[in-house]
Amino acid sequence: MRHITGLYLSAALIVCGDVVSAETSEEKTGRELYEQILGQTAIYDDARLVSYVEQVGNQVVSVADTRGLKFTFTVIDDETINAFALPGGYIFVHRGLIAYLNSEAELASVLAHEVAHVTEKHHSRRNKAATGSQLLAGVLGVLTRSGDVAEATAIWGASAVSGFGREMELEADETGAEYLLAAGYEPQAMIDVISLLKDNERLQKKKDQERGRKTPNYHGLFATHPRNDKRLREIIGKIGQLPDAPSVESNVMPFRIATEGMVWGRNYGSPTVPDNVYQDEKRAFRFNIPEGWSFEENSSGVVGQPDDGGAKITILVMARTLESPDVYIKNQLAIPLLKKSEPMNQNRLKGHTGLVPGQEKPDMRLAVIYYGRNAYIFQGEFLNGAVTKKADSEILATARSFRPVSRAALSARKPRVIHYVKATSSTTFAKLAKHLKLGKFGEEELRIINNEYPVGEPDNGQWIKIITQGT
Repeated sequence: MRHITGLYLSAALIVCGDVVSAETSEEKTGRELYEQILGQTAIYDDARLVSYVEQVGNQVVSVADTRGLKFTFTVIDDETINAFALPGGYIFVHRGLIAYLNSEAELASVLAHEVAHVTEKHHSRRNKAATGSQLLAGVLGVLTRSGDVAEATAIWGASAVSGFGREMELEADETGAEYLLAAGYEPQAMIDVISLLKDNERLQKKKDQERGRKTPNYHGLFATHPRNDKRLREIIGKIGQLPDAPSVESNVMPFRIATEGMVWGRNYGSPTVPDNVYQDEKRAFRFNIPEGWSFEENSSGVVGQPDDGGAKITILVMARTLESPDVYIKNQLAIPLLKKSEPMNQNRLKGHTGLVPGQEKPDMRLAVIYYGRNAYIFQGEFLNGAVTKKADSEILATARSFRPVSRAALSARKPRVIHYVKATSSTTFAKLAKHLKLGKFGEEELRIINNEYPVGEPDNGQWIKIITQGT
Protein backbone atom coordinates (compact mmCIF):
# COMPACT_ATOMS: atom_id res chain seq x y z
CA MET A 1 0.00 0.00 0.00
CA ARG A 2 1.27 3.31 0.73
CA HIS A 3 3.41 5.06 3.10
CA ILE A 4 2.63 8.42 4.59
CA THR A 5 4.02 10.91 6.91
CA GLY A 6 1.11 11.66 9.04
CA LEU A 7 0.24 15.16 8.59
CA TYR A 8 -2.42 16.07 10.67
CA LEU A 9 -4.05 18.26 8.65
CA SER A 10 -5.90 18.23 11.73
CA ALA A 11 -5.85 21.87 11.76
CA ALA A 12 -6.01 21.88 8.09
CA LEU A 13 -9.63 21.04 8.38
CA ILE A 14 -11.80 23.84 7.30
CA VAL A 15 -14.84 23.67 9.47
CA CYS A 16 -18.25 24.01 7.98
CA GLY A 17 -21.34 25.31 9.52
CA ASP A 18 -24.93 25.99 8.73
CA VAL A 19 -25.19 22.29 9.36
CA VAL A 20 -28.36 20.92 10.84
CA SER A 21 -29.11 17.46 12.10
CA ALA A 22 -30.57 16.19 8.82
CA GLU A 23 -27.88 14.65 6.64
CA THR A 24 -29.47 16.01 3.47
CA SER A 25 -29.10 19.54 4.82
CA GLU A 26 -25.48 18.85 5.68
CA GLU A 27 -24.82 17.57 2.18
CA LYS A 28 -26.51 20.65 0.73
CA THR A 29 -24.30 22.96 2.78
CA GLY A 30 -21.18 21.10 1.68
CA ARG A 31 -22.21 21.10 -1.98
CA GLU A 32 -22.92 24.84 -1.99
CA LEU A 33 -19.59 25.62 -0.34
CA TYR A 34 -17.82 23.20 -2.69
CA GLU A 35 -19.27 24.91 -5.76
CA GLN A 36 -18.34 28.37 -4.49
CA ILE A 37 -14.79 27.30 -3.69
CA LEU A 38 -14.42 25.80 -7.16
CA GLY A 39 -15.53 29.11 -8.62
CA GLN A 40 -13.03 31.17 -6.67
CA THR A 41 -10.01 28.88 -6.36
CA ALA A 42 -7.61 27.48 -8.96
CA ILE A 43 -7.93 23.70 -9.34
CA TYR A 44 -4.91 21.64 -10.39
CA ASP A 45 -5.56 20.28 -13.88
CA ASP A 46 -3.03 17.45 -14.09
CA ALA A 47 -5.38 14.60 -15.00
CA ARG A 48 -2.91 11.90 -13.95
CA LEU A 49 -2.35 13.28 -10.46
CA VAL A 50 -6.00 14.16 -9.92
CA SER A 51 -7.06 10.66 -10.93
CA TYR A 52 -4.46 9.18 -8.60
CA VAL A 53 -5.65 11.23 -5.63
CA GLU A 54 -9.22 10.16 -6.36
CA GLN A 55 -8.09 6.53 -6.57
CA VAL A 56 -6.32 6.67 -3.21
CA GLY A 57 -9.19 8.58 -1.63
CA ASN A 58 -11.74 6.06 -2.87
CA GLN A 59 -9.57 3.25 -1.54
CA VAL A 60 -9.90 4.79 1.91
CA VAL A 61 -13.61 5.48 1.48
CA SER A 62 -14.23 1.86 0.48
CA VAL A 63 -13.46 0.74 4.03
CA ALA A 64 -14.90 3.76 5.85
CA ASP A 65 -18.22 4.01 7.64
CA THR A 66 -19.72 6.39 5.09
CA ARG A 67 -23.40 5.38 5.45
CA GLY A 68 -23.71 5.63 1.69
CA LEU A 69 -22.29 9.15 1.47
CA LYS A 70 -20.42 9.88 -1.76
CA PHE A 71 -17.00 11.52 -1.40
CA THR A 72 -15.40 13.98 -3.80
CA PHE A 73 -11.65 14.61 -3.82
CA THR A 74 -10.20 17.83 -5.26
CA VAL A 75 -6.60 19.03 -5.68
CA ILE A 76 -6.25 22.78 -5.22
CA ASP A 77 -3.52 24.42 -7.31
CA ASP A 78 -1.80 26.12 -4.41
CA GLU A 79 1.79 25.81 -3.19
CA THR A 80 0.91 26.01 0.50
CA ILE A 81 0.65 22.99 2.78
CA ASN A 82 -2.98 22.34 3.53
CA ALA A 83 -5.90 19.94 3.36
CA PHE A 84 -9.44 20.22 4.65
CA ALA A 85 -12.89 18.67 4.58
CA LEU A 86 -16.36 20.09 4.04
CA PRO A 87 -19.54 18.44 5.30
CA GLY A 88 -21.15 16.14 2.79
CA GLY A 89 -17.91 14.40 1.81
CA TYR A 90 -15.94 17.09 -0.03
CA ILE A 91 -12.20 16.65 0.58
CA PHE A 92 -9.59 19.16 -0.62
CA VAL A 93 -5.82 18.75 -0.64
CA HIS A 94 -3.33 21.37 -1.80
CA ARG A 95 -0.78 20.56 -4.46
CA GLY A 96 1.84 22.04 -2.13
CA LEU A 97 1.17 19.40 0.50
CA ILE A 98 1.40 16.51 -1.95
CA ALA A 99 4.82 17.79 -3.05
CA TYR A 100 6.21 17.11 0.42
CA LEU A 101 4.92 13.56 0.70
CA ASN A 102 6.90 10.53 -0.40
CA SER A 103 4.51 7.63 -0.71
CA GLU A 104 0.95 6.62 -1.38
CA ALA A 105 0.53 5.67 2.26
CA GLU A 106 1.39 9.21 3.30
CA LEU A 107 -1.17 10.62 0.89
CA ALA A 108 -3.72 8.07 2.09
CA SER A 109 -3.15 9.08 5.72
CA VAL A 110 -3.87 12.72 4.91
CA LEU A 111 -7.07 11.78 3.08
CA ALA A 112 -8.10 9.25 5.76
CA HIS A 113 -7.84 11.91 8.45
CA GLU A 114 -10.09 14.24 6.44
CA VAL A 115 -12.56 11.47 5.62
CA ALA A 116 -12.75 10.65 9.33
CA HIS A 117 -13.73 14.23 10.15
CA VAL A 118 -16.71 13.78 7.85
CA THR A 119 -17.74 10.28 8.98
CA GLU A 120 -17.44 11.30 12.64
CA LYS A 121 -19.62 14.36 11.88
CA HIS A 122 -17.20 16.80 13.45
CA HIS A 123 -18.60 19.68 11.40
CA SER A 124 -22.09 19.48 12.85
CA ARG A 125 -20.83 18.66 16.34
CA ARG A 126 -18.55 21.67 16.42
CA ASN A 127 -20.06 24.42 14.30
CA LYS A 128 -23.83 24.32 14.31
CA ALA A 129 -24.07 28.09 14.62
CA ALA A 130 -21.95 29.15 11.66
CA THR A 131 -23.67 30.15 8.45
CA GLY A 132 -22.60 29.05 4.99
CA SER A 133 -21.53 32.56 4.00
CA GLN A 134 -19.43 32.95 7.14
CA LEU A 135 -17.80 29.59 6.52
CA LEU A 136 -17.02 30.43 2.93
CA ALA A 137 -15.45 33.72 4.02
CA GLY A 138 -13.23 31.85 6.43
CA VAL A 139 -12.32 29.13 3.95
CA LEU A 140 -11.41 31.61 1.22
CA GLY A 141 -9.52 33.73 3.71
CA VAL A 142 -7.33 30.75 4.47
CA LEU A 143 -6.98 29.66 0.85
CA THR A 144 -6.03 33.13 -0.36
CA ARG A 145 -3.88 33.86 2.70
CA SER A 146 -5.81 37.09 2.98
CA GLY A 147 -5.02 39.66 5.62
CA ASP A 148 -8.66 39.39 6.56
CA VAL A 149 -8.21 35.95 8.10
CA ALA A 150 -8.30 37.48 11.55
CA GLU A 151 -11.60 39.12 10.69
CA ALA A 152 -12.97 35.86 9.36
CA THR A 153 -11.89 34.17 12.56
CA ALA A 154 -13.80 36.70 14.60
CA ILE A 155 -16.88 36.18 12.47
CA TRP A 156 -17.22 32.43 12.74
CA GLY A 157 -15.12 31.47 15.70
CA ALA A 158 -11.49 30.60 16.26
CA SER A 159 -12.28 26.89 16.11
CA ALA A 160 -13.04 27.11 12.40
CA VAL A 161 -9.60 28.47 11.69
CA SER A 162 -7.66 26.40 14.21
CA GLY A 163 -9.24 23.01 13.65
CA PHE A 164 -11.76 20.95 15.60
CA GLY A 165 -9.91 20.81 18.89
CA ARG A 166 -7.52 18.20 20.21
CA GLU A 167 -10.09 15.58 21.16
CA MET A 168 -11.80 15.58 17.78
CA GLU A 169 -8.44 15.66 16.01
CA LEU A 170 -7.32 12.60 17.94
CA GLU A 171 -10.64 10.95 17.16
CA ALA A 172 -10.05 11.66 13.46
CA ASP A 173 -6.52 10.29 13.83
CA GLU A 174 -7.74 7.07 15.43
CA THR A 175 -10.57 6.55 12.97
CA GLY A 176 -8.33 7.54 10.07
CA ALA A 177 -5.67 5.08 11.21
CA GLU A 178 -8.29 2.32 11.28
CA TYR A 179 -9.31 3.22 7.74
CA LEU A 180 -5.65 3.18 6.68
CA LEU A 181 -5.06 -0.27 8.07
CA ALA A 182 -8.28 -1.67 6.60
CA ALA A 183 -7.32 -0.25 3.22
CA GLY A 184 -3.91 -1.92 3.40
CA TYR A 185 -1.80 1.09 4.34
CA GLU A 186 0.74 1.50 7.11
CA PRO A 187 -0.84 3.58 9.95
CA GLN A 188 2.64 4.73 10.98
CA ALA A 189 2.47 6.96 7.92
CA MET A 190 0.51 9.46 10.01
CA ILE A 191 3.44 9.88 12.38
CA ASP A 192 5.79 10.23 9.42
CA VAL A 193 3.74 13.06 7.93
CA ILE A 194 3.73 14.99 11.18
CA SER A 195 7.51 14.70 11.43
CA LEU A 196 7.99 15.84 7.86
CA LEU A 197 5.73 18.85 8.26
CA LYS A 198 7.29 19.79 11.57
CA ASP A 199 10.62 19.89 9.74
CA ASN A 200 9.10 22.18 7.14
CA GLU A 201 7.65 24.42 9.83
CA ARG A 202 11.10 24.64 11.43
CA LEU A 203 12.70 25.68 8.13
CA GLN A 204 9.92 28.19 7.41
CA LYS A 205 10.47 29.87 10.76
CA LYS A 206 14.17 30.08 9.98
CA LYS A 207 13.43 31.74 6.62
CA ASP A 208 10.97 34.19 8.13
CA GLN A 209 13.25 35.15 10.98
CA GLU A 210 15.94 36.05 8.48
CA ARG A 211 13.43 38.08 6.46
CA GLY A 212 12.10 39.79 9.55
CA ARG A 213 8.55 38.58 9.26
CA LYS A 214 6.20 36.42 11.26
CA THR A 215 5.63 32.84 10.13
CA PRO A 216 1.97 32.52 9.09
CA ASN A 217 -0.09 29.77 10.66
CA TYR A 218 -3.41 30.38 9.05
CA HIS A 219 -5.49 27.84 10.82
CA GLY A 220 -3.30 25.93 13.20
CA LEU A 221 -2.03 23.34 10.79
CA PHE A 222 0.70 22.23 13.20
CA ALA A 223 -0.95 23.28 16.43
CA THR A 224 -2.74 20.08 17.41
CA HIS A 225 0.14 17.59 17.48
CA PRO A 226 3.65 18.01 18.85
CA ARG A 227 6.36 16.06 17.05
CA ASN A 228 6.49 13.38 19.74
CA ASP A 229 2.77 13.12 20.45
CA LYS A 230 2.50 10.31 23.02
CA ARG A 231 -1.27 9.89 22.73
CA LEU A 232 -1.18 9.74 18.95
CA ARG A 233 1.68 7.24 18.99
CA GLU A 234 -0.28 5.06 21.43
CA ILE A 235 -3.33 5.19 19.14
CA ILE A 236 -1.30 4.25 16.07
CA GLY A 237 0.49 1.51 17.98
CA LYS A 238 -2.78 -0.09 19.11
CA ILE A 239 -4.24 0.05 15.61
CA GLY A 240 -1.21 -1.72 14.18
CA GLN A 241 -1.45 -4.51 16.77
CA LEU A 242 -5.01 -5.54 16.00
CA PRO A 243 -5.24 -9.35 15.79
CA ASP A 244 -6.68 -9.41 12.28
CA ALA A 245 -4.50 -6.61 10.94
CA PRO A 246 -3.82 -7.10 7.21
CA SER A 247 -0.39 -6.79 5.66
CA VAL A 248 0.41 -3.18 4.87
CA GLU A 249 2.32 -1.37 2.17
CA SER A 250 3.65 2.09 1.40
CA ASN A 251 3.42 2.02 -2.39
CA VAL A 252 6.29 4.38 -3.02
CA MET A 253 6.68 3.69 -6.73
CA PRO A 254 3.05 4.44 -7.74
CA PHE A 255 3.33 7.71 -5.84
CA ARG A 256 6.53 8.64 -7.69
CA ILE A 257 4.92 7.91 -11.05
CA ALA A 258 1.87 10.01 -10.21
CA THR A 259 3.86 12.99 -8.92
CA GLU A 260 6.63 13.00 -11.54
CA GLY A 261 6.51 16.42 -13.20
CA MET A 262 4.13 17.91 -10.63
CA VAL A 263 4.47 21.67 -10.24
CA TRP A 264 6.58 22.85 -7.31
CA GLY A 265 6.00 26.29 -5.80
CA ARG A 266 4.14 28.95 -7.75
CA ASN A 267 2.36 27.65 -10.81
CA TYR A 268 3.01 30.17 -13.56
CA GLY A 269 1.52 27.70 -15.97
CA SER A 270 -1.96 27.62 -14.44
CA PRO A 271 -3.80 30.59 -15.92
CA THR A 272 -6.97 28.51 -16.13
CA VAL A 273 -9.83 30.85 -15.35
CA PRO A 274 -12.84 29.43 -13.46
CA ASP A 275 -16.17 29.59 -15.28
CA ASN A 276 -17.53 32.22 -12.90
CA VAL A 277 -14.57 34.58 -13.31
CA TYR A 278 -14.06 37.21 -16.01
CA GLN A 279 -10.41 37.95 -16.76
CA ASP A 280 -8.87 40.69 -18.88
CA GLU A 281 -5.33 39.55 -19.69
CA LYS A 282 -4.37 42.79 -21.42
CA ARG A 283 -5.17 44.98 -18.42
CA ALA A 284 -4.43 42.19 -15.90
CA PHE A 285 -7.58 42.17 -13.82
CA ARG A 286 -10.42 39.83 -13.03
CA PHE A 287 -13.74 39.84 -11.23
CA ASN A 288 -16.36 37.29 -10.24
CA ILE A 289 -19.42 36.68 -12.38
CA PRO A 290 -22.67 36.37 -10.39
CA GLU A 291 -24.57 33.13 -10.80
CA GLY A 292 -26.88 33.30 -13.81
CA TRP A 293 -25.04 36.23 -15.43
CA SER A 294 -23.02 36.33 -18.63
CA PHE A 295 -20.44 38.90 -19.77
CA GLU A 296 -19.02 39.94 -23.10
CA GLU A 297 -16.94 42.72 -24.60
CA ASN A 298 -18.45 45.22 -27.01
CA SER A 299 -17.81 48.75 -28.21
CA SER A 300 -19.06 50.13 -24.89
CA GLY A 301 -16.69 48.08 -22.76
CA VAL A 302 -17.51 44.93 -20.82
CA VAL A 303 -21.23 44.32 -20.44
CA GLY A 304 -22.99 41.75 -18.30
CA GLN A 305 -26.61 40.74 -17.80
CA PRO A 306 -28.50 38.09 -15.81
CA ASP A 307 -30.58 35.46 -17.55
CA ASP A 308 -33.82 37.28 -16.72
CA GLY A 309 -32.58 40.51 -18.35
CA GLY A 310 -33.66 42.56 -15.37
CA ALA A 311 -30.36 44.37 -14.87
CA LYS A 312 -27.12 45.27 -16.63
CA ILE A 313 -23.53 46.03 -15.68
CA THR A 314 -21.32 48.08 -17.95
CA ILE A 315 -17.62 48.36 -17.08
CA LEU A 316 -15.74 51.27 -18.62
CA VAL A 317 -12.03 52.12 -18.41
CA MET A 318 -10.99 55.76 -18.08
CA ALA A 319 -7.79 57.56 -17.16
CA ARG A 320 -7.60 58.19 -13.43
CA THR A 321 -6.51 61.43 -11.78
CA LEU A 322 -4.81 62.30 -8.52
CA GLU A 323 -8.20 62.97 -6.98
CA SER A 324 -9.71 60.50 -4.54
CA PRO A 325 -12.35 58.21 -6.11
CA ASP A 326 -15.26 60.09 -4.51
CA VAL A 327 -14.00 63.41 -5.84
CA TYR A 328 -13.32 61.77 -9.22
CA ILE A 329 -17.00 60.83 -9.40
CA LYS A 330 -18.03 64.45 -8.83
CA ASN A 331 -15.47 66.13 -11.09
CA GLN A 332 -14.79 63.63 -13.85
CA LEU A 333 -18.16 61.90 -14.10
CA ALA A 334 -20.17 65.04 -13.28
CA ILE A 335 -22.23 63.28 -10.64
CA PRO A 336 -22.66 65.70 -7.71
CA LEU A 337 -24.61 63.42 -5.39
CA LEU A 338 -24.66 59.74 -4.49
CA LYS A 339 -27.14 57.99 -2.26
CA LYS A 340 -25.69 55.37 0.13
CA SER A 341 -22.24 56.75 -0.68
CA GLU A 342 -19.35 54.74 0.79
CA PRO A 343 -15.65 54.09 0.15
CA MET A 344 -14.42 50.79 -1.25
CA ASN A 345 -11.05 49.42 -0.19
CA GLN A 346 -10.52 45.82 -1.18
CA ASN A 347 -7.59 43.95 -2.65
CA ARG A 348 -5.44 47.00 -1.81
CA LEU A 349 -7.33 49.09 -4.35
CA LYS A 350 -9.09 52.37 -3.58
CA GLY A 351 -12.61 52.93 -4.77
CA HIS A 352 -15.99 54.43 -4.04
CA THR A 353 -19.59 53.39 -4.62
CA GLY A 354 -23.15 54.60 -4.25
CA LEU A 355 -26.48 54.98 -6.03
CA VAL A 356 -26.89 57.70 -8.64
CA PRO A 357 -30.36 59.22 -8.14
CA GLY A 358 -32.59 58.60 -11.11
CA GLN A 359 -34.92 61.14 -12.61
CA GLU A 360 -37.56 59.27 -14.52
CA LYS A 361 -35.53 56.07 -14.38
CA PRO A 362 -34.52 53.91 -11.40
CA ASP A 363 -31.38 54.79 -9.46
CA MET A 364 -28.13 53.46 -10.93
CA ARG A 365 -25.44 51.64 -8.96
CA LEU A 366 -22.05 53.22 -9.56
CA ALA A 367 -18.61 52.08 -8.44
CA VAL A 368 -15.22 53.53 -9.32
CA ILE A 369 -12.05 51.57 -8.60
CA TYR A 370 -8.51 52.83 -9.15
CA TYR A 371 -6.06 50.29 -10.53
CA GLY A 372 -2.76 51.37 -12.05
CA ARG A 373 -3.25 54.46 -14.17
CA ASN A 374 -6.89 53.72 -14.86
CA ALA A 375 -10.25 54.19 -13.20
CA TYR A 376 -12.62 51.27 -13.70
CA ILE A 377 -16.22 52.43 -13.78
CA PHE A 378 -18.95 49.93 -12.89
CA GLN A 379 -22.40 51.12 -13.94
CA GLY A 380 -25.30 48.99 -12.75
CA GLU A 381 -28.68 49.58 -14.34
CA PHE A 382 -32.03 48.17 -13.23
CA LEU A 383 -34.24 47.48 -16.24
CA ASN A 384 -37.46 46.35 -14.57
CA GLY A 385 -38.47 49.79 -13.38
CA ALA A 386 -37.01 49.68 -9.86
CA VAL A 387 -33.89 48.90 -7.89
CA THR A 388 -34.11 45.33 -6.60
CA LYS A 389 -32.13 44.17 -3.60
CA LYS A 390 -30.95 41.00 -5.34
CA ALA A 391 -29.73 42.71 -8.51
CA ASP A 392 -28.06 45.55 -6.60
CA SER A 393 -26.34 43.05 -4.32
CA GLU A 394 -25.02 41.10 -7.33
CA ILE A 395 -23.80 44.23 -9.09
CA LEU A 396 -22.04 45.50 -5.97
CA ALA A 397 -20.52 42.06 -5.31
CA THR A 398 -19.13 42.06 -8.86
CA ALA A 399 -17.43 45.41 -8.29
CA ARG A 400 -16.10 44.35 -4.91
CA SER A 401 -14.59 41.19 -6.42
CA PHE A 402 -12.48 43.25 -8.89
CA ARG A 403 -8.82 42.39 -8.32
CA PRO A 404 -5.44 42.55 -10.06
CA VAL A 405 -3.81 39.55 -11.72
CA SER A 406 -0.02 39.44 -11.61
CA ARG A 407 1.85 39.59 -14.90
CA ALA A 408 3.82 36.55 -13.80
CA ALA A 409 0.60 34.57 -13.48
CA LEU A 410 -0.40 35.62 -16.99
CA SER A 411 2.97 35.00 -18.58
CA ALA A 412 4.23 31.88 -20.28
CA ARG A 413 6.91 31.46 -17.62
CA LYS A 414 7.39 27.81 -16.81
CA PRO A 415 7.08 26.70 -13.20
CA ARG A 416 9.53 24.45 -11.41
CA VAL A 417 8.56 20.79 -11.18
CA ILE A 418 9.24 17.65 -9.16
CA HIS A 419 11.59 15.14 -10.78
CA TYR A 420 12.96 11.82 -9.49
CA VAL A 421 16.54 10.72 -10.07
CA LYS A 422 18.91 8.05 -8.74
CA ALA A 423 21.71 9.27 -6.52
CA THR A 424 25.30 8.27 -7.17
CA SER A 425 28.10 7.75 -4.70
CA SER A 426 29.11 11.41 -5.08
CA THR A 427 25.61 12.93 -4.77
CA THR A 428 25.03 15.37 -1.93
CA PHE A 429 22.10 17.68 -1.33
CA ALA A 430 24.43 20.68 -1.20
CA LYS A 431 25.81 19.90 -4.67
CA LEU A 432 22.32 19.33 -6.05
CA ALA A 433 20.99 22.59 -4.62
CA LYS A 434 23.90 24.53 -6.11
CA HIS A 435 23.62 22.84 -9.51
CA LEU A 436 19.84 23.35 -9.64
CA LYS A 437 20.18 26.98 -8.46
CA LEU A 438 17.66 26.50 -5.66
CA GLY A 439 18.87 29.44 -3.61
CA LYS A 440 20.05 29.89 -0.06
CA PHE A 441 17.69 27.35 1.50
CA GLY A 442 17.71 24.90 -1.41
CA GLU A 443 19.80 22.28 0.35
CA GLU A 444 17.49 22.24 3.36
CA GLU A 445 14.43 22.11 1.11
CA LEU A 446 15.81 19.06 -0.69
CA ARG A 447 16.55 17.39 2.62
CA ILE A 448 12.99 17.91 3.86
CA ILE A 449 11.25 16.57 0.76
CA ASN A 450 13.52 13.51 0.89
CA ASN A 451 13.11 12.86 4.65
CA GLU A 452 16.78 13.68 5.35
CA TYR A 453 16.39 16.83 7.44
CA PRO A 454 18.45 18.28 9.05
CA VAL A 455 21.39 16.00 8.18
CA GLY A 456 22.04 12.96 6.06
CA GLU A 457 22.92 12.26 2.43
CA PRO A 458 21.35 9.95 -0.16
CA ASP A 459 22.77 6.49 -0.62
CA ASN A 460 24.26 5.33 -3.90
CA GLY A 461 21.41 4.12 -6.11
CA GLN A 462 18.69 5.69 -3.93
CA TRP A 463 15.78 7.39 -5.69
CA ILE A 464 15.52 11.01 -4.60
CA LYS A 465 13.24 13.92 -5.35
CA ILE A 466 14.70 17.07 -6.89
CA ILE A 467 13.29 20.39 -8.09
CA THR A 468 13.98 21.37 -11.68
CA GLN A 469 12.84 24.03 -14.13
CA GLY A 470 9.85 22.93 -16.21
CA THR A 471 10.16 22.64 -19.97
